[in-house]
Parts: sequence; structure tokens; C-alpha cells
Amino acid sequence: MTRFLAVLAGILLVTSVLLMAPLAALPALILVAAGWWSRPAAVAAVLVATGVLAWADTGVLAAAATGLVATAYLLNAATVTAPIGVVPTTLPSVVGAVGFAACAVGAALLPLRLAWAPAVAPVVVIVLYALVIQGLGPRPTRPEPIAGPPTD
Repeated sequence: MTRFLAVLAGILLVTSVLLMAPLAALPALILVAAGWWSRPAAVAAVLVATGVLAWADTGVLAAAATGLVATAYLLNAATVTAPIGVVPTTLPSVVGAVGFAACAVGAALLPLRLAWAPAVAPVVVIVLYALVIQGLGPRPTRPEPIAGPPTD
């Protein structure tokens, strides 16, 4: 199943590159095919798609769709040679990718023009990330009291 999803995502990645820049489709196809055996080639294929996105100046939805396909391709191509039982495309990975793509599309299509938003956005992202991560991990309990400085 992983090999099927890697091939399908690779074909969709090459198709998205073909739709945006037909001349870049051949290098993307070669890198996608090589990416099924070599992880650096898979990363290079995604970088070609990213470069085509930047050069072709496509719309927000095309960029989000290409990003989702690139994510699916990297997840599955990286584990084609993994041991039996490794499942890269799980429900949390799919929900996370689609959720982040939806947030990015919503943020890009929002007609709000705030001059200070680019300065605040990295701080907001870090704070939200910290809040999410804090809730995911179990909190260790300390049965022994924390030792303070030695008293004389």
C-alpha cells in the first residue's frame, strides 16, 4: 500500500508541475522515479515543485494542493524501503496536513491588511506550537522533593 501511495503521489506531483511549467515536468518525473529508491532524490523532486510554484506565481489553492501532494509523496516515498509494518500515512498525519493547508489557504485568502501582522505572526506560531506540544506530552511526577542548595 505504501508503494502504491508513493507512486500515486509522485504521479500527482509530476502532474502539478506539468500544469504549472511543462518544461520542468521531465526533471520532476526523473527525480520522482529516482525518489522511490533514494530519499535525496525525493526531496529534490519536491524542491523542483516548490521552485516551479514560486516561478509560475500560481494561486493559493494550487499551491496548497501541490503542498499536500508533496507531503504525501515525501511521507510515502521515504518509507518505501522501510520494514514491514511501517505506516507513514496515518490519520493524524493526514488530518494535520489538511488542517495546516486549510489554515494557510484561509490566511492567504483573508482580505485583512494589517501592516504589523508579519512581525507578530512568528511569535504567535511559536506560542501556539508550544501550547499544542505542552498538551501532548505526559507530565512527569517527581516522587522525591527537589533538592535545594546545601544548608550549613
